[in-house]
Amino acid sequence: MHRHWAAVAVAAWGVATATPARSAMPEDYADLTLEQLLKIEITSAAKRPESIENTPAAVFVLTNEDIRRMGARSIPEALRMVPGLNVAQITASSWSISSRGFNGRFANKLLVLIDGRTVYTPLFSGVYWDRQDTLLEDVERIEVIRGPGAALWGANAVNGVINVITKHARDTRGGFLSAGAGSNDEIRGEGRYGGSLGENGHYRVYGKAFSEGSRAGNDGVGGADDWRSARAGFRVDLSEPGGDTWHVQGGSFSSVVGDGYVGPTLTAPYSERLEVDGEVAGHFVLGSWSRELSAGNQVEMRMYYQRDALVDPRVEEERDTVDVEALHRFAVGDRHRIVWGAGGRYSRDNLSESFAVDFEPDSDDLYLINAFAQDTLQFFGGDVEVTAGTKVEYNSYTGLEIQPSVRGIWHLDDRNSTWAAVSRAVRTPSRAENDLDIAAIVIPPTAGGLPSVVRFIGDPSVTSEDLLSLEAGYRWQADRNLSFDVAAFYNFYDRLVSSTAGTPFAASSDGTSYVVVPLDTANDDEADVYGLEVVGNWRPAESLRLQGWYAFLQTDYAQSADSNHQVAARSLWDVTPTVTLDATARYVSEIDVNDTDAYVELGVRLAWRPVPNLELAITGQNLLHSERLELNGDAVAGTISTKAERSVFGSVSLKF
Repeated sequence: MHRHWAAVAVAAWGVATATPARSAMPEDYADLTLEQLLKIEITSAAKRPESIENTPAAVFVLTNEDIRRMGARSIPEALRMVPGLNVAQITASSWSISSRGFNGRFANKLLVLIDGRTVYTPLFSGVYWDRQDTLLEDVERIEVIRGPGAALWGANAVNGVINVITKHARDTRGGFLSAGAGSNDEIRGEGRYGGSLGENGHYRVYGKAFSEGSRAGNDGVGGADDWRSARAGFRVDLSEPGGDTWHVQGGSFSSVVGDGYVGPTLTAPYSERLEVDGEVAGHFVLGSWSRELSAGNQVEMRMYYQRDALVDPRVEEERDTVDVEALHRFAVGDRHRIVWGAGGRYSRDNLSESFAVDFEPDSDDLYLINAFAQDTLQFFGGDVEVTAGTKVEYNSYTGLEIQPSVRGIWHLDDRNSTWAAVSRAVRTPSRAENDLDIAAIVIPPTAGGLPSVVRFIGDPSVTSEDLLSLEAGYRWQADRNLSFDVAAFYNFYDRLVSSTAGTPFAASSDGTSYVVVPLDTANDDEADVYGLEVVGNWRPAESLRLQGWYAFLQTDYAQSADSNHQVAARSLWDVTPTVTLDATARYVSEIDVNDTDAYVELGVRLAWRPVPNLELAITGQNLLHSERLELNGDAVAGTISTKAERSVFGSVSLKF
């Protein structure tokens, strides 16, 4: 643990003692018109650069300016303003984030990448959001694709893809320091320094650390979700005169994460409220190489190694992951743009066991190999584009999986376009669904009887969940400062993983006898999910930008149905050349499946730049409620959710 904090101290010392240099900032997105914003190039939808307006998918981009001006201090906070995403905070460190339904702490149908590094965990096919962090000042943009991305990104890119893309090192030359404090004992500090390496290279190093106090629990008792974390990292970018480019980055973090939960016991009262501090640490290194063979003809290779470790009374986990990918982009004549590639991933874990949580086996090797190909064809002088492709994967759980997609976009004129897509995607089983045995609750005995332990039991015969998705959308650029984007979808899910009651049997632990009531894992569920997402952008004046969106989601199971509505509005106002005032408002309807009430919330940020490179800011969040619950915790893990509280955070940032 101490060596990770030492790494942050070394990085901070490097920032403080480095020779000052003028920052070389990328283009300021705040100065672009809405028409120009639609021409921002993204890579997540096609694994090649293409403009937002030319993408046949429901796509949304958060720029660095967006993230800074909403006062976000973490990636999940920034994602709140993405249309169609379901974002809810469960505790200070845990979040539930999903696209187009199936939200919860262990949401498992959304693929998340940071600079191309996949950060989902095979343990439950989801994301540990407390581990996914970086210096937000260095994030260039966050690309969010709502809808399947499996034809390019593979299994688990079922309902969407989030790709966090950091800035090239040449765009972060010079220094950056920021410090802040706020309510709930929140303290933050971060710094970065970047410079040149000879004539063709650039680098940066950064460090950040923060501490947050605990919040009130939804059980009426003070929460135990205090959180302390430190992180350090680097990035190097090199370009050779011959056309080769090299990129290397790495990082290390360490956190102490507080958590409160209700654990089962075999003695009266058959449950206990526990408060624990888990220790989480991780390291990664990523390298890539690319070469421009000719105009429009490029090859790339990327490889990363990642190690994660968790120490918690319920489960201990160590995981090592190696991932490699190669791809080739080229054009054939004037009509075909092709991208194809292959890759593989290997992951090995070691897991502990306790009365409540057991994995069998306690160590396992997971692997997959894949290949993909995609061709974009142009018709009618480029007014119509059709993209067809598929990804073929072989994994150690279910064997061969094929995930095709066909997408098309029709540019009706310079300001109107419509698109449609049909896709198949799968979510491969997680380690938990195959091998986990977890005690959820203990039912007290009746007179003369034995206590009953309800256990969720995995099954190695579980197969992949299957999705057939139909999507369509329309984009209208009314004028250079007004635009609308509409997306609709209908998703058919088959073989969804569920729990089925099994035959009870007797067992004992430490001399205490009890009855096990098994809930066996099986592919017994199916669902239809459909919805609508509408986004509007308006810039009525050079100094004011307004954005609003509405998302409707309907989920129909055989036994039940649930609907959800979300509305959000945002304003970015340059009050003067040195003062900005920004506000966000959100409405989220009630969530029946999690017994969570509807709410309306407001956030405001006021910033002042007395000189160009110095910013003073104050951010208020959750201003309409002293405290409220966003989402009840997962019943299986026994998590005690804590309440989002009204907060104020002040910060000072300096570039030099």
